[in-house]
Amino acid sequence: MSGDKLAKSKLCPTPPVDSDTALGSSQHATQARRATVRSSPRRDRMSEPAIGPAEFERLKAEVLYLRGVVDRMCTKVESLTETVLQLSTSITSLQRQPAPVSAEPRIGLPDKWNGVDGRPDGLLATLDMLFECQPTKYATARAKVALLTSLLSGQAQEWAAALYYNKSAACNDYALFVEELKKTFVPPSSEVEVESQLLHLRQGSRPVCHFASQFRTLAAKLQWGDASLRSIFLEGLADYIRDEMTGREAPKTLNEAVDLALKIDQCVMSLPRHTPRVFKPFQPQRTTSSRPPPPSDGATASPSSTSSEEPMQLGGLPKEEKERRWREGLCAYCGSARHRRPQCPLRPGNDDAR
Repeated sequence: MSGDKLAKSKLCPTPPVDSDTALGSSQHATQARRATVRSSPRRDRMSEPAIGPAEFERLKAEVLYLRGVVDRMCTKVESLTETVLQLSTSITSLQRQPAPVSAEPRIGLPDKWNGVDGRPDGLLATLDMLFECQPTKYATARAKVALLTSLLSGQAQEWAAALYYNKSAACNDYALFVEELKKTFVPPSSEVEVESQLLHLRQGSRPVCHFASQFRTLAAKLQWGDASLRSIFLEGLADYIRDEMTGREAPKTLNEAVDLALKIDQCVMSLPRHTPRVFKPFQPQRTTSSRPPPPSDGATASPSSTSSEEPMQLGGLPKEEKERRWREGLCAYCGSARHRRPQCPLRPGNDDAR
């Protein structure tokens, strides 16, 4: 065997190896070994602990839970992002819109005036308040004149149309238009006329509320003191109201006088015509003759002997009796519960009620 090898070596001699070639081959082999070491998995059994199956399942469950939380948070973030975009769009559109005008109150229009019946004071006062409450709607004098013209009828409307067609300057000036309207249709009324109406105003057969309303309307046009107005109001009340005020504390102001008169009027109207109660009526002394008896011994006849005078006017009833009759709803003249003083058959001048 060795002889054969020796023979082969002799027959096929080994070629000589260059030094540079040998060095390159050595470096190539070293690099190949390093690559093989790097590619092979390297386990450091001293630093890597072992994980049991139970721990692995627990960690796996936690990872799945955290993944679900992350998915839900992503969904919420997307929803919030969409909401923010919508709000941003709305804010941009609102900023581009003009500033809203403040809402003005709605006021009903008054009735039309024909220039003949009454005065236009109520119409003009309502329009003045309307213009104050709605300054944006009626910002120009032309708009105010147009509204007033639309509330005119009859002769007043024909007059306003004539001014418009003649291009009058009053159609562009509301104050001038109102002044011309008053000059044309409202007669000049002095304060003396209102004073005369107030002084001659009487309740008559009307309820106190109607009389008081008319009285306050006229009084508002004057600058009289409260004491004067109170006295005039009491003087204009009906007799049955003033009779019921007898024995009461006198009102100190006009408001107190009106309130007291209203209470008495309501109380009188609410009383029944017949009250089932036994009483002994007061019988005033009456004479059979309309003439007073002749004076004896030259003495003059006293005012109390006349048959036309009433006991209450003469002070024949004490204050306590007057209060009792008022409190129990009796007639202030004879004390009867079947009627009131204006219908008393015993009162002089009420012969028709007997």
